[in-house]
Amino acid sequence: MRFTDELWADTATIRTAIDELPFLRRLADGTLHRDIFRHYLGQDWLYLRDYATALAQLAVQAPDGSATSFFALAAHGANEEAERLHATHVADPDRVVKSPVCQAYTDFLLATGLRAGYAVQAAAVLPCFWIYTDVGQRLWEQAGQHPDHPYADWLAAYGDPVFAEQTDRARALVDQAAAAATPTIREQMRAAHRTASRYEWMFWDAPMRQENWPV
Repeated sequence: MRFTDELWADTATIRTAIDELPFLRRLADGTLHRDIFRHYLGQDWLYLRDYATALAQLAVQAPDGSATSFFALAAHGANEEAERLHATHVADPDRVVKSPVCQAYTDFLLATGLRAGYAVQAAAVLPCFWIYTDVGQRLWEQAGQHPDHPYADWLAAYGDPVFAEQTDRARALVDQAAAAATPTIREQMRAAHRTASRYEWMFWDAPMRQENWPV
């Protein structure tokens, strides 16, 4: 069994909880309220900017040129997606403030790179690749059952095979890092992957409440 297969099995309960979130169920059937969707996209825009920085950190720390190239290109892609969101869905960016969950998630990813190093950070960024691919592809398949789905254009991005290919490459790099790591580092990789998966649940749970700072 690959190390990443172990990570996937370890987060099975979290991923089941993600599938049951009202936000994703309503997004899938097209009944999600537009204001909730806009709130989510604003947070996703802010998240992607920091996620790109975390990927750039990995590019700098990567053990070889192939890994450096992958994470550098992934960082560029995350920045491009953030700019696309800014241009098409975030009408007033000065009014968008990171929610508590978005702040905590991005702080976790960036701090992991500074504190724990390449292997652990690679495991921490993997859920954003992998869970988004898994959930997104199923969302796109379900949206296809609704000819007038209001979010079809946005969900179509998850049907892109390039997205799945990036996930496969990210998995391979995490497997490679685990193979070279000590048992202690591998346990840290497991913990980081589990924490990031929990943040994925929290990130998709927050829009239904349009989460913001209470004071």
